[in-house]
Amino acid sequence: MPLSALGLLTVVTYGTWFYGFGVLFTNLSSFHGVSASTLGLTFGAANLISGVGAVATGRRLDVFGPRAVLGVIGPLGAIVYGASSFATGTTFLATYALGGGLIGAAGFYSFTQPLAVRVAKTDATRALTRLTIWGAFSSPIMIPLTEVLRANYGWQTAVRLPAALTVILFLFAAAVCRVEATSVDERPTLFGSVREALSDARLRFFTAAVFLSSIAISTLLVFQVPTMTWAGASAATAALLSSLRGLLQLAGRIPLVAAINRFTALRLLVITHFLLGASALFLLGSGTVALALIYIVLAGVTIGAHSALEGVVAREIVQPQVFGTVMGGIGLIGTVGGSLGPIFAGSLRDRFDSPVAPMLIVVVVACLAGVVFAIRPSNEQNFRATRSHTPTQKS
Repeated sequence: MPLSALGLLTVVTYGTWFYGFGVLFTNLSSFHGVSASTLGLTFGAANLISGVGAVATGRRLDVFGPRAVLGVIGPLGAIVYGASSFATGTTFLATYALGGGLIGAAGFYSFTQPLAVRVAKTDATRALTRLTIWGAFSSPIMIPLTEVLRANYGWQTAVRLPAALTVILFLFAAAVCRVEATSVDERPTLFGSVREALSDARLRFFTAAVFLSSIAISTLLVFQVPTMTWAGASAATAALLSSLRGLLQLAGRIPLVAAINRFTALRLLVITHFLLGASALFLLGSGTVALALIYIVLAGVTIGAHSALEGVVAREIVQPQVFGTVMGGIGLIGTVGGSLGPIFAGSLRDRFDSPVAPMLIVVVVACLAGVVFAIRPSNEQNFRATRSHTPTQKS
């Protein structure tokens, strides 16, 4: 039940402002009279708030448990996000970013993956994979839902209804996800947790690669629908293709445990980033059915595998008693990258009136991330083959 609750929560939290942003992009720009770069800045601000908040929510999880995060912070973020649909201009941009950021801090993988490891009655690899399998349904469900609401009832309803659903699922997750608090003597300090984690060179390279990876993935997802329409697809077709891309994430997650046992998570993580870069080139030709299908297969499988692989590799490096705090810190670094990518890409799209430059950014940065993930510091032991194991929990 706890993993299922977190899985449902993942579907709606990622499906509100994160995936819904691309679907509502044109409406938001025209209604509020703002440029693509301004909207990119708004999306980036939401990402940044999410990352900063993830450090605090991860720390809260390690020390006190998840109840306040799931029961207060998450619902508050969803309420603010829904309220943004009643605002205009700068007020809209601010509330949209704040609400989205709080939703991300309480409901994105940087918080839910460490929580899944703690509540699961199975090994960490299987728990993380199960959670991300749930997450694979976010795009197929929420992108078409957002498009239907937008097309038939207006963009405001496409914000309000998912926001209300998000509040309900946050409260449900808070009711069923129970974790025993760490005793006072065993609570690690925030500074001590971060200092100990960063003393491992493997984690430093891993964090740098996460930063680059986030730039590539965030840019690709934000400009996915606009690039498809630029290539010649209709808005409805672009939404359908995007949802299919999300559905194909299952193909990257369902066989993941067996693939990790055979090839190791690190090796798979490197491969996925080179394939991700290739997918951006096919996206530019997505006005052609064949190229669009190649894009949704490549992007779907690689992005699908990516989230679980990052969690599994990180779990092999970071001590379980500080997993939430450190993953929050890594999440912050990732969201900085995820914020900078759309901002820079949005400005290039405005300047050249074309998505070619943003997609080239995805190609270069994704491949560079793959290279950095592959680096193994000479003064450290190699990454262990990431096979299933049960994490130690402290009460």
